[in-house]
Amino acid sequence: MAQRDVILRPRRRSSGQQALFYCSLAALLITITLFLRGIAQPKVIQVIEKPEVGQFDTISLPVPVAPIPAGSKLSNVEFKQLAFPRHQVPENAILTLENYLDHFALVSLPAGLPLYKENLVASRSPINPVVQRIPAGMRAMTIKVDATAAVEGWAGSGAIVDVLLVERDRTTVVAEQVKILSAERSVSPVDGAAAPSVPSTVTLLVTQEQCLAINTALTLGRIAFALRSTVDELSWKNREFTTDNLKYGSKVKSARISGYLKVKDKTGGTERSFALADDKWIKTEVLPEDLH
Repeated sequence: MAQRDVILRPRRRSSGQQALFYCSLAALLITITLFLRGIAQPKVIQVIEKPEVGQFDTISLPVPVAPIPAGSKLSNVEFKQLAFPRHQVPENAILTLENYLDHFALVSLPAGLPLYKENLVASRSPINPVVQRIPAGMRAMTIKVDATAAVEGWAGSGAIVDVLLVERDRTTVVAEQVKILSAERSVSPVDGAAAPSVPSTVTLLVTQEQCLAINTALTLGRIAFALRSTVDELSWKNREFTTDNLKYGSKVKSARISGYLKVKDKTGGTERSFALADDKWIKTEVLPEDLH
């Protein structure tokens, strides 16, 4: 009996199985490729930088914790250090108390603000709030006043007045732009929130010539004040007015206001007002009624 040769042939796969096989193989190759790329390329870490905020260059200054009464010695005052922007600190501000602890407050000083050399004195003698306000070459003199002379009390400490001599037949300007240092022995300014009290005496800061003129005028008649604005520096046009002016027609006329303007400085902060009075620009704090 003859022996048959057995030939083994591979089993043929169906077309569906072949497609599935090749898809799986492609997916495997893609996965391996992506994995190898991830290892080769470094990971990028995003760093978020914090924005830089500009800050002022500050300086620490000693400031009083509570208001300092005039005449107080600084060694007896409680201070604390407070930071201020360097560009806002004036040149004359005191940076350290090392050389000023034996000084005295010349005037009342507020809390929480820097000290200034001009407001301190090294003298150990009692502080006189009036004497310390008299500049070299000036004088202080006291006169008696009433409600009329003191402008119902509004001519108080810190006010600027013109001094008039009132006689029977004339009124004369004796002194202009005189500052009142104290009223009824008080150096505190008039509080605008309440009606002022009428002082019986006031102390004036005057030049030597004004001192002589006012004292001479006191023997001739009655003294009265004309209260003026702190920004008004104009002189009187007519320094004397007599009864003849009333009898034969007064030459006094009111100023004619024909213009008004406001001016601001370059920074846009400070604002000043001016009125055109008789063809001259003068400082004013109110809008003239004729121009409302």
